This record gives sequence, structure tokens and C-alpha cells, in this order.
Amino acid sequence: MKNESWIVDRASTGTYDPSCFRLFEGPIPAAPDGKIVVRTLLMSLDPTNLNWLKLDPQLQAIPFGVGDPMFGVSIGVVIESRAPSHAVGDVVTGMWGWRRFDVVDPLFVRPAKSATEMSFEQQLAIFSHVGRAAAGGMTLIGEVKPTDAVLVSGAAGATGSLAAQIAKAQGCRVVGIAGGPDKCEFLLEELKLDGAIDYKKEDLREAIHRHFPDGIDLFFDNVGGEGIDAVLTNMAVGCRIVVCGAMSQYDISEKSNLYGVKNLPMLIFRSARLQGFVADFGPRNQIVDELLDDLAQRGQLVARTHVIDGFEKIPDALTLLLNGKNQGKLVAQVSFD
Repeated sequence: MKNESWIVDRASTGTYDPSCFRLFEGPIPAAPDGKIVVRTLLMSLDPTNLNWLKLDPQLQAIPFGVGDPMFGVSIGVVIESRAPSHAVGDVVTGMWGWRRFDVVDPLFVRPAKSATEMSFEQQLAIFSHVGRAAAGGMTLIGEVKPTDAVLVSGAAGATGSLAAQIAKAQGCRVVGIAGGPDKCEFLLEELKLDGAIDYKKEDLREAIHRHFPDGIDLFFDNVGGEGIDAVLTNMAVGCRIVVCGAMSQYDISEKSNLYGVKNLPMLIFRSARLQGFVADFGPRNQIVDELLDDLAQRGQLVARTHVIDGFEKIPDALTLLLNGKNQGKLVAQVSFD
């Protein structure tokens, strides 16, 4: 059996092109001392992969370049172990390369839940970096309170949908922004949000003012662009703007073409705060994970998944994130256990 990897063949310099990747075949690696070899079962595909593909060191969590594999959060089974902490057959989750088989440091993985307790794709949708971004961003960065009026952009997406539900679980009034009637129906009927804004057919500024006549207390942003400007003109005093993502800007290569926020002075006049973050909260990760586990056990989290069947389809599947055609957390099924 061969080991296949998706290697970065060139940097993405314009609109995303799947040919930035090439498929490489090599031998299945052996485990060095202290390491494990995992066989990938499922792989998370995320907007941040598009950012990393620009090969700009300022945008990368881990430096890599042409000739290296792309990487992301995955679930896999240990097939060889030279680490006392893990045995063959253990199912783990963590970040490793876009490979069918990869060498992994045990320090950077954790046990996955049993598939009988929760499907692996649901685990990637809730308990991976996606859930941490939603829960940590909403509670640790946004400091959400039950009295808050909350707006979430990209609310039908993987992170936004969880963030909106976490705010609802805290007792907030929550409105989500999404594109198209089907996604807005999902927000209202399945997530039970208090309102939905269809940015494809509504004037964003007018719709936000209609839903928040007294201003927004907390804005959880996954999209960037003009949405922040619309919020800046409709904030309550002390508003917190939590910048989790900027999906609308990820496929723009020229920095001069990025959206320029125009209403930043409103932060001063409303004593407001705008803060970005990455989904690693160090010692506070445990607090975030416990919150997710508690809400999941109570049945308070709905997580849609969009599963792509086949390792060979991964580069093409990333285009779904750009055109908004993914129906939930995008996951690639690489192999079956």
C-alpha cells in the first residue's frame, strides 16, 4: 500500500485554483522513537487552509512552503507506536499533514470519542478547532452575558452556527447573517435563532438596525468586509466585536484590494472593543472543551456536516467554502475503520 499526500505545488496568488496542489505517492512511514504513525480516517477542510496556501508567513500557524503537505485537524487510528502513551488501535484527533498516513508527535494529539458515542464527523464539527473558536471566541473573548443582543455573521457555517447556539444557551437574543433562504430557514427552524438576515437580498445596514434598534452588544464576525462597517454604525455602548474569520477576504491576493473599514472612529464614540483571535487558548482550552461537552450532552448544539467521500477530491472540495455551497462543516472521508 502506498502513502498519498497532497503537496503544495505553488502558492495561491489569485482566485483559488486546485492545481496549487499535486498528489504525491510515497511509502508508508515508520514511527521514529517516541512517535506514532496514524492512518487518517477523516480530515477537516477549513477556510484557513486557503489563507495558509498563500504561503505568507504572517498567515500561517506553522511555517511551510512549496513541496510540503498542507495540514489540518484530522481523526485517525494509530497503526504503529513507539510511544508509551499510545497503543496500536487508539483513535486520536489532532493536526497533521494531508496524508493517508503520517508520523505524529503524541504530545499534539488527544483521544477521540468513541464513534458509538458521537460520529467522527460530528466530533470534527464540534470538538475540533471549530468548536474551540466558537466557544472560546464567544465566552473568553466576547465575554457573552445573558442580557446581550448578539449578531453572528456566517451563522450557517461551521463556526458561526456553533457560536450562535452558544450565545442562545447563555440566554441571549441572537440574530444570524447568512446567504439565501435555505440557510436563513436553517437559522430560524433548526438553530432556533431570534432572527435571520439574508445578506444576498437585504440591505445589511438597514436589516441590522431593524433587528437591533437599541444597538448590538456583541458581534461575532466570521466574514469580514462591509459587515463590520454596518455593525460599527449600530453598536450599543460597550459593544464587543469578536473577529474570528474574514471569509470574504481570503480569496483576495492583492492587499490593496482588501476591504478597508471606514467607520473605525465609532469604536471610540461607543467605548467599544474590536479583537481578533486564534482558536488556541492555552491553559483555558480545558474550560472551552468542558463547555462544548456540556452543551453537546444537553443536546443544545446542532452541527451540520458536509462529507466529501475520497482523499482525491480534497483540493476541488475547497472551492465549496468559497462559493458557499457547503452545507455545514466540510469534512473529507479518507478511509474507513
